[in-house]
Amino acid sequence: MERKLEKRKLIQGLEQYKKALYIIDMNNGFVNFGNMANPEYNLLVPEQLKLVEKIRKEKGVLNFILDAHTPESRELREYPVHCLIGSEEAQIIPELISEQDQPDTMSFYKNSINGILESDVQKSIKSLKNLREAIFCGVCADLCVMDFVRSYARFLDMIDHEAKLFVVKNAIDTFDGVGHNREEWLDISYKVMEQAGVIVVDDINELEEQERKLGLYRK
Repeated sequence: MERKLEKRKLIQGLEQYKKALYIIDMNNGFVNFGNMANPEYNLLVPEQLKLVEKIRKEKGVLNFILDAHTPESRELREYPVHCLIGSEEAQIIPELISEQDQPDTMSFYKNSINGILESDVQKSIKSLKNLREAIFCGVCADLCVMDFVRSYARFLDMIDHEAKLFVVKNAIDTFDGVGHNREEWLDISYKVMEQAGVIVVDDINELEEQERKLGLYRK
């Protein structure tokens, strides 16, 4: 089955943006229903919406990184079937769907845990020539978020671009399961991301405090 998705063009003039927000895998299939859904992730939404409001106010670019699989996707050999292209599971959650069609917004679809592997994501990062700050949130903290953020840091190294990277704790989460303790894996994800040079903050207030110290804060 050919992997076809609606192509959303990259925003023209990406070099204008100094800030970017990435919201990872807030698909219905991870939040509301389906084999991989964890309804507790709904508790993240108010904090994510604060970050959306912030990035809009500060004239940054909002990026949605979303799961999208065909039935033949190799990932589905390791995980239960989820977020099939064209299904309601693959859609972004209702609280965020209206943001997809707003200006200064891009949506990217990934066929693996790590969204950085998608060529359009890489192309967009290269085009953010004046980026000074990127903020990350979403699920799962120790899988799709951690892989994306750590790879983002290394991708910036590859293209010789310097920017501050932030992860907001109360806007990311992971799950409890057999052999997968939520608190343990949250802690591991924070340590791995910090080791990659990412600044992990508790909430939007600490984020803005750090931005002030680094000369990044904009009213």
